Amino acid sequence: MVKALVASFLLILGGAIVAAQQPGAPNPPGEGGVTFRAEINFVEVHAIVTDRNGAFVRDLTADDFEIYEDGRLQKPAAFSMIDLPIERSATVTSGGEVVEPDIRVASRTFAGRIYLFLLDDLHTSVTRGQLVKDTARRFVERYLGADDLAAVVYTSGRTNAGQELTSSRKLLVAAIDRFVGRKLPSVGAEKLAVHLRDADLRAGESDDSQPGGRTREGLDRGLSTRDPDEAERSLNARRTLQAVENVSRWMADVQGRRKALLLFSEGIDYDVYDPFNREATSSLVTDAQRAVGAAQRANVNIYGIDPRGLDGFGDMIDISGRSDYPQLEFGNYRGFLHELRLSQESLIALSDQTGGLAVVNTGDVAGGLGRVVLDNSRYYLLGYYSDSKRWSRKFMKIDVRMKRPGLQVRARRGFLPPDNKAAAKIDTKAGTSPALVAALNKPVPIGGVPLRVYATALKGSGAKATVLVAAEIDGSALKFTQRDGRFVERVELSIVATDDDAKVQGGDRQQFDMNLLPDTHARVSRSGVRLISRLDLPPGRYQIRVGAYETTGGAVATVPYDIEVPDFGKTPFAMSGLVLSSSDADALVNANPDPQLKDLVPATPVVTRSFTRTQTLTPFAEVYDNASTLAHDLLLVATVRDGNDRVVFRAQDRRVGISGSRAEGFTTDIPLKDFAPGAYVLRVDATSAAGGYGDHRSVPFEVR
Repeated sequence: MVKALVASFLLILGGAIVAAQQPGAPNPPGEGGVTFRAEINFVEVHAIVTDRNGAFVRDLTADDFEIYEDGRLQKPAAFSMIDLPIERSATVTSGGEVVEPDIRVASRTFAGRIYLFLLDDLHTSVTRGQLVKDTARRFVERYLGADDLAAVVYTSGRTNAGQELTSSRKLLVAAIDRFVGRKLPSVGAEKLAVHLRDADLRAGESDDSQPGGRTREGLDRGLSTRDPDEAERSLNARRTLQAVENVSRWMADVQGRRKALLLFSEGIDYDVYDPFNREATSSLVTDAQRAVGAAQRANVNIYGIDPRGLDGFGDMIDISGRSDYPQLEFGNYRGFLHELRLSQESLIALSDQTGGLAVVNTGDVAGGLGRVVLDNSRYYLLGYYSDSKRWSRKFMKIDVRMKRPGLQVRARRGFLPPDNKAAAKIDTKAGTSPALVAALNKPVPIGGVPLRVYATALKGSGAKATVLVAAEIDGSALKFTQRDGRFVERVELSIVATDDDAKVQGGDRQQFDMNLLPDTHARVSRSGVRLISRLDLPPGRYQIRVGAYETTGGAVATVPYDIEVPDFGKTPFAMSGLVLSSSDADALVNANPDPQLKDLVPATPVVTRSFTRTQTLTPFAEVYDNASTLAHDLLLVATVRDGNDRVVFRAQDRRVGISGSRAEGFTTDIPLKDFAPGAYVLRVDATSAAGGYGDHRSVPFEVR
């Protein structure tokens, strides 16, 4: 019964909505790193195989599988088992605060899991908003691994509330906490309200026991009226499906990895069975086909999570009790149950047809979310070349079979051929190498070069702030060639800053040509090079994409860095990030000495957060005290805590009688000679005596 209803739902949405093609790289992904689109006719299939007890089977080979496309046995071209460890990144806590790293590193090919939180505020009741936030937060805090990436997207299009792909739990939780449900009242409730209102109006003119009044006959006739919110309900359904399509297209280039789309939603409640809604339903059918087709092509697995199962069993029903004739249920109380069944069918259908699972009608939500993690941690990756001459824009069925008896396999059921729709590209500075342009447009970071990035906002001129971006490349990544007794190498750096709407608001391109004598070459090879850039950006949230291209060897690396630029002129009290330098800062060659940099920071910024005991650490921060125009004191305190949360260093500076809107710079030297090897947290606090304002910044670092 359940499968039949889900199937009928899909048939009404257009028939051939089933799993899709994922064009991929023709070679196995090796250690599990992602690959990017290569040959368009390469089809990638992820298979989850379990035994009779539901346990994952690990000892399979390519010979245990058969893949059929439209009934024709395919020759395997790729096979590997993905088995990612389920572990959490180490959480650094200092002084009761969770401290995240302030640098981003690309040292190897991305090999983590990808989670896409699609928060359907259009189809979630405001009363269940907190349940969604609590559940999504728990998932991030409990299940996000050290190498994983996640993004937060709102179906209503609230780009200023979402979050691009990041590994930062702090940023993800902040985006989740902005969720507010805005679902329309149920169709049945709306029709009942309209009927009762009309009945009361009629009752004022005549006896309400007459036909059309508050009689059972009048109630049934009233509930057969049109939904007063039909137009908006249809629009919301389309917007949710379009959000699924857009997120899936965003992931289309990433292969070699499952991509889990966690759709927190009460489901699409627009009645596709209603014969009076044919025009709107036709548009919805098209959007549904495009959404699921995009998920199929991108190998995005949808996990529909119904928040009505998060707070107990009050709103839950038995799906097995569905009526085979839902269109007959309006006009009595069963119509309300029909709405719930209909919405849950949409979640089940989207999940089932894209290789995911629906978490509905269950009290074990934690177990359902655990399945999401397991599904994306252990699976078999299969690949074959499809005969594109047979495509003709028709659905191509995929059937994965197991030769070994007693095994169950879950995989996508087919694909729709690519639609060749080009994805939107970000703009880079003129002259940027094509390889770097392509890499910066990938949704996940690339680790072809050991690259470290740090960024912070400092007060600039006018309404804009100056964003300092520092990038370091290890010398081991530089592949010099010898020419006339010198060592020649070129490093290209490209930076692009995009806002909440993915619009480019600033960027830079630098090229560092090295023509080094043997001694300098030896030094650079041991340490590396540093490139520093400054961007002028207005207040707002940005993702800064930094790409490095080592031209001799052709290696590329990209790192995303999320930053919020405050309005330093209007904020009463604020602090920049901590810029760190050390006594060994000049060990790396500075590619582009910036005369104006000395006006911003007193020492060369370093991006490493690992130091030796022979070094002296020097932090710098600016404090912007606009709290009062009257003279007042400012207290600046730097502390260092060890792994046992004990204070091992403290320094303070009291500024007396400051006034007016100005920047106060703070710096101190921290000798590391007495620090035992281990992990530490540096914290700088600033407190204004005017109005009790305060701010602080914390940075984890290591002494080795």
